[in-house]
Amino acid sequence: MKVTLLYPDREWGKDKLYFDRDEIVKDLNLHILFRAAASLYDEAAEAGKAVQVAKERNNEIMTMMKRVMLTPLTTPEEVHYRQQMVREAISNYDRMETFYMRVKSAVDDIAKYTTAKKNQSYGSGTDLGRRNVANLEYLERMVYHIGRVRDALEGWSPRLVTPEMRKFADTFFEEYSAEFMTCLEKVVKDLRSSLLDGIIDVTASLGPGLYMSSMTLTDIWESQKIKLTFFKNAADRFGKFCKQLFTVEELVFEGENQNLLQDIGDIKNAALGGVMRHFEGFLESQAAFFQKLHSQAAFLMGAANLYRRMKRINVEYCFPEIVDRKHIRFEGLVELSLAINSLRCPVDNSLRAADKHLVVVTGANQGGKSTYLRSIGIAQIMMQCGMFVPAKSFASGLYSRVFTHFTRREDSAMNSGRLDEELGRMERIIDNLTKDSVLFLNESFATTTEKEGSIIAEDITTALYERGIRVMMVTHLMAFAQSCYAKKPEHAMFLSAERKEDGERTFRMIEQEPELTSYGLDLYDEVLRKKH
Repeated sequence: MKVTLLYPDREWGKDKLYFDRDEIVKDLNLHILFRAAASLYDEAAEAGKAVQVAKERNNEIMTMMKRVMLTPLTTPEEVHYRQQMVREAISNYDRMETFYMRVKSAVDDIAKYTTAKKNQSYGSGTDLGRRNVANLEYLERMVYHIGRVRDALEGWSPRLVTPEMRKFADTFFEEYSAEFMTCLEKVVKDLRSSLLDGIIDVTASLGPGLYMSSMTLTDIWESQKIKLTFFKNAADRFGKFCKQLFTVEELVFEGENQNLLQDIGDIKNAALGGVMRHFEGFLESQAAFFQKLHSQAAFLMGAANLYRRMKRINVEYCFPEIVDRKHIRFEGLVELSLAINSLRCPVDNSLRAADKHLVVVTGANQGGKSTYLRSIGIAQIMMQCGMFVPAKSFASGLYSRVFTHFTRREDSAMNSGRLDEELGRMERIIDNLTKDSVLFLNESFATTTEKEGSIIAEDITTALYERGIRVMMVTHLMAFAQSCYAKKPEHAMFLSAERKEDGERTFRMIEQEPELTSYGLDLYDEVLRKKH
């Protein structure tokens, strides 16, 4: 069956990863979210339990969180479907955890068998018997895991809250019905008995040289069943004499008959080997199914973990609304990476920008401008992968490409000046911008003079504004901000970090004309007071 935990009609989308994904992760601190989402056993680890197990699980979930979050969905329908699956995971966290762990256990077993098979080589004769034993053990484990995952989903079923997950569960139960599982378990039991002391029925023809040909396995019997039937029938026909004659329940070939026993064993192993080959396709398909199921379930588990982390620090959440790309609005939005790092809910912000595709944020130093910009970027990424966002409400359009351009601190790894590095990154972004792109600029071009940086910023933003590309930017280039505001562009909005008369920063953004100062003297006075 198809694994449709992430998409309604396919197992994995053809959607592309974000072009500049490494920069997005770095600028928006998404690695903090990945780690938080991967903390499946964080409570146990904190108590000093199962730390190694927690580390292993974290890496798997972290990988899938990164992959899924950096692959944007392209339609509102896909976003809604993913949201419903995430909603199911957070509504039934304990069931989701049980389901995920059982799928993970299956994948671990599959990996062990695959590794063992690569490291083993078998010849003929008794080696074929060893191969049969190994293959049967793998089949038994596969049937066991299918049953355990089925039980987990069956236990979840009465508490399902979304029709999307209900459909997936119904498809699973149809594929792995009770009748199917009973039949599969009976086959495995019979195969196991045949490897121990069971009996197999084989028909064959005699070919040239009295060699057997056209050998066909017709049945497998449990030995105890055969013995009881045989002696019962014999007793009915021959009475007490038969009971005295057959005092043991097996015949032993000795001496010159050892070759015959060997031949019989070879026939048995060959017949069972044929049966196990019949199951190869089934085992391969189930291994592929569990791998896909594990990958998709890992994302839902990570999303549920992230939700629990947010709940622990009292961060509100909502499932966002998809609107036209001309608009963006939100209420009570917080910067999630800051909340996770500080273990408390930071100051929230709100915005209503109808038909505005340029938002310029200025104002006091250390007033929360970069945090504000980052909060919007994180929410946009979370929305576009079908997750909840850390806000009371959030509505935005879908963008196939998201770009971030945050100022970098100069370090020894740079082979050129900071301005050259900034311009190089900006050139790469511009070369890949499309109509359905959004660009987040944070203090870009502040590494040169005010005059030069303002000219560069104005040239770039004017070109992007005229093309209708959404740009959200934080800047300390006051000359640029004032010049831009003076033009009174219809589709632009200007915000400022609020500062009270006594210099207090509220960390809230308010709509306001750009000022000619960032109030750097406030920070200067504060530093001097601390020194004295």
